[in-house]
Amino acid sequence: MILQSLTLFNFGLYGGYHEFNLEPDAKADKPIILVVGHNGSGKTTFLEAVRLALYGKRALGARVGQSEYEAHLLRRIHNVAPERHTYIELTFKSHHGGNNDLYSIRRDWAARGTTVVETIDFTRNGCEVDDIPREDWDHYLEDMIPAGVSQLFFFDGEKIQDIADDEANIGLFNAIRSLLGLDIIDQLRGDLALYKARAGDSTGGYDIEAIQRDLTSTREEVVLQEEMAASLTAKCRQLTNKSNAAQRIFQHEGGTIAISRETLTEELNATDHELKALEADLKNLANGHAPFALAPTLTKRFLSEVERAKGAQFEKAVSAFVLAFKETVNIRKGKPTKWTAKHFTDLQDYAAATKGADDIIELSAEPDWIVQQFEGVSDERVLSVQLASRLSDVWQHRGLLREQLKNFRPGAAADAFKNLREAEFNRGASETKLARITTEVDRLRALATRLNNERTKAISAKDDHTRNIQRMDMATRTQAALADYEQRILQKRLSSLSEHFVDAFNGLVPRKTLVHSVEIDPETFALKLKDSQNKIIRTDSLSAGERQLYAIAMLWALGKTSGRELPMIIDTPLSRLDMVHRKTLMGEYLPKASKQVIMLCTDTELTDEIEELVAPYVSRTFKIGVSGDGVQTSISLLDMKTGTEKEVLINAG
Repeated sequence: MILQSLTLFNFGLYGGYHEFNLEPDAKADKPIILVVGHNGSGKTTFLEAVRLALYGKRALGARVGQSEYEAHLLRRIHNVAPERHTYIELTFKSHHGGNNDLYSIRRDWAARGTTVVETIDFTRNGCEVDDIPREDWDHYLEDMIPAGVSQLFFFDGEKIQDIADDEANIGLFNAIRSLLGLDIIDQLRGDLALYKARAGDSTGGYDIEAIQRDLTSTREEVVLQEEMAASLTAKCRQLTNKSNAAQRIFQHEGGTIAISRETLTEELNATDHELKALEADLKNLANGHAPFALAPTLTKRFLSEVERAKGAQFEKAVSAFVLAFKETVNIRKGKPTKWTAKHFTDLQDYAAATKGADDIIELSAEPDWIVQQFEGVSDERVLSVQLASRLSDVWQHRGLLREQLKNFRPGAAADAFKNLREAEFNRGASETKLARITTEVDRLRALATRLNNERTKAISAKDDHTRNIQRMDMATRTQAALADYEQRILQKRLSSLSEHFVDAFNGLVPRKTLVHSVEIDPETFALKLKDSQNKIIRTDSLSAGERQLYAIAMLWALGKTSGRELPMIIDTPLSRLDMVHRKTLMGEYLPKASKQVIMLCTDTELTDEIEELVAPYVSRTFKIGVSGDGVQTSISLLDMKTGTEKEVLINAG
């Protein structure tokens, strides 16, 4: 893996837009990229940006929550940026999955009050990585560059110091376990133990044989009850036929009326009473307008004549009015009046004109009153028909009752009634028993269904139990295989680690044969350094500089043992080294540590002598500093041959 470029926009001290070209000159065998700056200029921010681009929230730790991560992103937005928007973008080449591809990971985030909206863009050879679900991009990146392994390649002076001062080997213990993947083995071992503890007995306490016995017994009882139900059904049909025959005989011999003379008498009296009421209603209709309903044609003609007679009645009224008015005028003669004889003559002529024909009938009442009396004739006609029909039915029923009462013989149907009662009782008893058996059949069928389901479940549980035993056996064998694998991988990797460490450490310290061999405890990973005489060299007997180189050599050896071709990013490794050890580190370690080494150092660490020593292996040098306003970083590309600086990057801040 080779880092190609790192772009920062409004990230931390890097206000505006900044881009680092990190690709080393492989042809000239110059693997080193130097980033030089004084304390507080942004070197550690550079290393943080690389980790954040690759791992996102995981860069802060395995158990960091989302709210804590968002708060961190808010703090990393440049303080005086005109817009609360930040992004980092890392481009790198990686040989992954059999292909050598160019990847780019960009993380954008913008402040929304106290929250953050983050977006991620992940491309391969210029196209979005669409063969991996977006939610799995972080896992895919970590698979390419595991976070645990990256700690062996991306580290700072503090980590070196921790390993150098850690007599209990805690930091080294964690680093080696992460490198060897033993933490994953421990997690898998714990998961297997938890699985075995939870597996237990999966039969659920079922007794398959007992369930089968109950099911067989229930099914046999269902068959027996169904046979009884079929027999009772046939018997009920026979009793129903017998009951119907007894009913017909009973009715033929007098039926229900033979049961009680009082009942028959009471019904006849009620019929006589209803008959009298109907006759009275019919008489009232006959005394009213109902007779006119029997002659509808004649009634219609009469009403027409009444309409014609209205004119004659009007003529009489007008004539009487004229005579009376004329007498009144004559009485008042001598007083001024406008009425003349001609006026009275005109009124008489008008009255005569309304008289009509001479054959008009003479009415003794007002025509309108006569017409009003005939309005309900049609309704009375309907009512008359209904009364006549009901009267006829009652007359017939009255005659039947009289005939039955006349022929009544006490006890005539007693035997038929007794036989009917016996038949009905037997039929009712059989139907009750049939209903009870039918209910029992339904219950037994439901029980059989439940037992069958329990049997199926029990068989399935038994099969699951058998498979579970196989799985538990496999889990046990897997645990044994893991233990064996752990021992083998430990033995192999620790042997390789020891060899790499001896080579690295002796190559760094001035005393080239100080350490002859190393023993690493497979349980605690405690290191025992031994000299050529096989005597133990205590780490506290090493000088401060040698302990620093001891830590760097261990990180170097761990990186080589991992077998991964990853770039090295080292932040301020020289601050605790004297000049001799600095020269050794810069001349012996950096050129060989990796195909790409990005070293972040202060301007006081990179002296002229050190710069001259490392210059043949440096592809480019970036110098970072603080701009005039003192609130953001500026970047220049340093020409190591001439010592001149050139600001080649756009700073849009």
